[in-house]
Amino acid sequence: MFNLKKIILTLIIAVILTMNLSADNVQFTFEVTNVVVNDGKVYLAIFFNAEEFRKEEPTLAYELDSNRTVVSQIVSLPPGHYLFSAFQDRNGNQKLDYNFIGIPRELVGISNYDGKGFPSKNFDRQKVLIDSKTEKISIGLYKF
Repeated sequence: MFNLKKIILTLIIAVILTMNLSADNVQFTFEVTNVVVNDGKVYLAIFFNAEEFRKEEPTLAYELDSNRTVVSQIVSLPPGHYLFSAFQDRNGNQKLDYNFIGIPRELVGISNYDGKGFPSKNFDRQKVLIDSKTEKISIGLYKF
């Protein structure tokens, strides 16, 4: 479950980003595919650096209803490299659950991952460049 400090920090950063919207920011759609309809909220996360990713503490997070097989969120970010992830919280506990050997038990997706094998836990391998040409970032949810 998200703790209060994380929620407050996320809200503060979201307000700052909203207040500082400028021509330099890139507005794009963050899209999640392979959602199981009405089977738990979909949580989206945007990590700004490797440390956030390692700690599983994203700078930005969104919660979406699973009312379609493809859900999306409009996002505005300064150009740069970011890691995007999502999971479908099928048991409603607001966190990604893992089995005893560390494999996710819920549907999960991450940028630069096509569902084959296991994604890297390396920020630099999974990050995506956001620039003026970016219109949509799309990731799929997969079961391991």
